[in-house]
Amino acid sequence: MDAIVGQHAGVQVAGGFATAAAYNLRIGLDAGIGVHRPDGGAQAAGRVDLLARWLSDPFRRSRRALHAGGGVGVLFEQGAAPRPVAIVTVGVEGRSDGPWVPGVEAGLGGGFRVGFTLRRNPATRR
Repeated sequence: MDAIVGQHAGVQVAGGFATAAAYNLRIGLDAGIGVHRPDGGAQAAGRVDLLARWLSDPFRRSRRALHAGGGVGVLFEQGAAPRPVAIVTVGVEGRSDGPWVPGVEAGLGGGFRVGFTLRRNPATRR
């Protein structure tokens, strides 16, 4: 679940996948769909993001781990042309005891972004 506050405030549900590019680097593709509120009315909105994330603790030596990332995206808003954006993020992943790892991430990309994440927990690394 993400919120993006830029020209218009909006909320989106997103999903995606990431793969390890190096022991401490993940490359991911995310897509989201939701609504934004220009002029007080709700309209459809969406996005596609391609991000690289650096991991501070790829081998789970700590209960929590910081990550930072950057990439590019395209924002889609009803009634407007698609808009490319540059993206920077910072975040923290929580405990990795169960099958899912919770996290929170904030950044800039078409406005201020904040998101709550659930990532599948691989057996040996983040």
